[in-house]
Amino acid sequence: MGISISLENRRKAMINPALFAKQPRALIEEIEEYRKETERLGRIYDLHRQLGMSLDLDSMIEAISRWLVPVMPHNLVAYRRFDRRIHTACSSHGPDRQALREIAQELMRHPLNEKRSGCLTTVARYYHLWPLDPNGHDCLLVIHECAELSSAPFDHLEAEVLEELRGPLERALAYEDLYDQARRDSLTGLVNRRVFEERSALEMAHANRHGNPLVLACLDLDHFKAINDRMGHGEGDVVLQKVSKTFARIVRDSDLLARVGGDEFAMILPSTTLENANLLMERLCKAVRELNIRAPEAAPLGVSVGLSLWKPEHATLEAWWQSADAALYRAKASGRSQVCC
Repeated sequence: MGISISLENRRKAMINPALFAKQPRALIEEIEEYRKETERLGRIYDLHRQLGMSLDLDSMIEAISRWLVPVMPHNLVAYRRFDRRIHTACSSHGPDRQALREIAQELMRHPLNEKRSGCLTTVARYYHLWPLDPNGHDCLLVIHECAELSSAPFDHLEAEVLEELRGPLERALAYEDLYDQARRDSLTGLVNRRVFEERSALEMAHANRHGNPLVLACLDLDHFKAINDRMGHGEGDVVLQKVSKTFARIVRDSDLLARVGGDEFAMILPSTTLENANLLMERLCKAVRELNIRAPEAAPLGVSVGLSLWKPEHATLEAWWQSADAALYRAKASGRSQVCC
């Protein structure tokens, strides 16, 4: 067993070559260990530097993927917190990319109940899955092509890297929460007017470019004021939450639903004709009536809807909104709880 050389002995060795001659192997081994430790700390510092340049989780997973490339060539890196969506960085393309993402979804569904590593026979690749916390709420997945990577390098990386990832990923999750809160209505959880306007501009540009039909729906609850006046604003908040959940259950994932005022809502319906939008809104009116909500001695809660098809002559969201709003007031004037185009 080699004898570790203290700093004092190293100083003496510089003066006394005989001491150095007696222990060259120990000194060389210690210098080599020092070099390896310096490289390891340098890599960890580089990882923190790259993560520090990213605020959102998608950018962080991309940074982790780039950092892993020199020691672990791979096709996909994915991260999931179980109350969130999966974030991925994938170097594959086309159908292969989609297949790997679907596999990642399945592997990360219940990671503590799955094998931590294995072969994916369907795509001839291998995977490693690491829980990042004792409860298994966070996990990291790597999919690669080389069977040789299925042992020592992963154990080494697990020991020195995974602990380093928890802090930055928690920071990104906190930032994502703050960002999401700023863009959502705190009562109903729907996106707010700001997000609605941003998304509307994108959908209008897309409709102009590709000629796909696009419909704006303005919605206003009927007889909601009676609920606030006679039952209190607390009950009014409960009603708004119930109505919002009813709306969200009926609209498609591709539709944009926002709360834009007290009892006012708006929707953008991409790739939807005016006829199909009318059918969808009729279903929505019926669903609100079936909630059977009413204040004492008042008419039942309903919703009136105004629809407008996007046309280039509208030019702006404001002009388009005025068109849908005019249809909404016609629905109100015609008896409420109905749709007008």
